[in-house]
Amino acid sequence: MKFKTLIIHLFVLLIFFFSYTAFAGDTLKVMTYNLEGMKPGSNPETRLENIIIKLKEINPDIIGLQEINEAVNGNGEDNQAKRIADSLSAFFGITYHYYISMTHLSWNNQFREFVGIITKYPVENQGFFPLVPGVFPRKVVWNLIDTPIGKINFFNTHLSYNSESVRVQQVQQIISFVIGKEINNPAAGSILTGDFNATPIAPSVQQLTTTGTDTFYVDTFAEANPGNLGYTFPSNSPNERIDFIFYKNTGSLSIADSKVVMKQPYSGNNFCSDHFGVLTRFTLNPVGIDDTDEGYLPQEIQLYQNYPNPFNPTTNIKFQISEPGFTELKIFDLLGKEVRTIVNENMPPGSYNVNWDGKDNTNRQLSSGVYLYRLKSGNLVQTKKLILLR
Repeated sequence: MKFKTLIIHLFVLLIFFFSYTAFAGDTLKVMTYNLEGMKPGSNPETRLENIIIKLKEINPDIIGLQEINEAVNGNGEDNQAKRIADSLSAFFGITYHYYISMTHLSWNNQFREFVGIITKYPVENQGFFPLVPGVFPRKVVWNLIDTPIGKINFFNTHLSYNSESVRVQQVQQIISFVIGKEINNPAAGSILTGDFNATPIAPSVQQLTTTGTDTFYVDTFAEANPGNLGYTFPSNSPNERIDFIFYKNTGSLSIADSKVVMKQPYSGNNFCSDHFGVLTRFTLNPVGIDDTDEGYLPQEIQLYQNYPNPFNPTTNIKFQISEPGFTELKIFDLLGKEVRTIVNENMPPGSYNVNWDGKDNTNRQLSSGVYLYRLKSGNLVQTKKLILLR
């Protein structure tokens, strides 16, 4: 009987392992979470132990962390990101990488505070950018991560808590920083997480989500949960959503689902942090186009890389659409300003080739630089970059 029970348990574990492996290879689970650091009087050690327990249950692939603390008088071994990564590594039997960058001293200068990233997938490059400070210095950190759905430019930040005008400046800096990293590090997509200390209708968040083009950022929770307020702060009486996972809407990634996590107290009315977390699951958009069959009608829109690239004076842009309808092909500068409309009409499904001469809508020659070209047909959008050299 004991042998039979053992076999059944092994069989169940094998089913779970292979099911999880197949599932994990098709999706990417991203989480953002403010740890509340080692705030005195908040039982920080107990909170961290319970945070780790819950993270083992949630099993995110990449985590953007804010308010990571370590003692000023210590050697860094108590760093919360290190302890989380080490514990997850031991539990799952794989290496979790962590990257942190210090922002300031916190809680009466007793602790160093960091923003950081933890990932179970290999990191190919990393860095940070200092943002205009508010009361405290702030940063955005970056990892180029090689995931099962492709390379991801992953960014994490913690914005100023007391000034919306400062947050607006910080977001502007983040947008520029992201663009710079994307140019030098091509990837399947860009994801931005963080505690923005601002609600979805605040100007700092709005400049991410309502830029006038579809090449900027999507609030993943709002996209996946229309009408759901999804409050994340404060945990004992949540009344606003200030924690976000955004992704750059370039047509490469899709949102499978998104939800608020870490919202149950670990005992009584004691929460792991004064914030809840957000977890979004991404999938890779299938292309499904065979370019060798001229009679094939694509199942999705497809925008191809321009050729030649870099170019001067002209370049060819090829695209395909699967359904008849109104189609746009436009050129934007890196600030999101439209500089040229190439296609703007109803079109039947099929393959198309168009040329761009490097001029704007007034027939003025544009200067050398990196530009974005965006194809939009119906509700489908794809965007790529091109380089004009004079």
